[in-house]
Amino acid sequence: MSEATPFSQWIEDRNRFKLPVPPPWWQNKLREFDHMLVLMPSRFGRHYVLARRRQFSAGLGDVAMLDNKHPDTNMCVTNGCVPVATLNWKAGASTFNEADMNNILDALRRRDTWGLSGGPTSEVGEAGLDRLVDAIEEREKEQAKKEQAGLREMFYNLGREAYRALKARTGQRNKRASDYHGVARAPKKSGTLH
Repeated sequence: MSEATPFSQWIEDRNRFKLPVPPPWWQNKLREFDHMLVLMPSRFGRHYVLARRRQFSAGLGDVAMLDNKHPDTNMCVTNGCVPVATLNWKAGASTFNEADMNNILDALRRRDTWGLSGGPTSEVGEAGLDRLVDAIEEREKEQAKKEQAGLREMFYNLGREAYRALKARTGQRNKRASDYHGVARAPKKSGTLH
């Protein structure tokens, strides 16, 4: 077990699944990226919860927590944190390595709203908020394009299948894939008199 300090990136909590404590180099790299980030063992499953210490908000209040029954959210509230992400590693895989840390930090950079807006203490003001809104709208447009392309491809494939089915039902198409592999019966010869 580790000793948690106010500057530690690890909060032990209950650790009912006996998850390993992150090595010091891993915690240091997390601290260098953002000193407010912490890692906790989940109360819910065999994974970790990445959270951030509350800074500019009161966090999730009593009203929001009335209906919340999720143990990890309750753990974050108890420890004065706001949940950021769940970290799952495949069973038997190395949990704390350089590649995983880089992937986590890259994902956090992509999701960083303060990087675009300048954060709550920024003097950028409206310009920062405009950049943030523009980035959100751009992401929504990209998502809509992906959904449209997926829908178009689905309808294209459905149309092709419907066309083939119609041709087969009307007798215009009677070839099957198995016809070419010697599985199908040979057609009867018709029109000859003996």
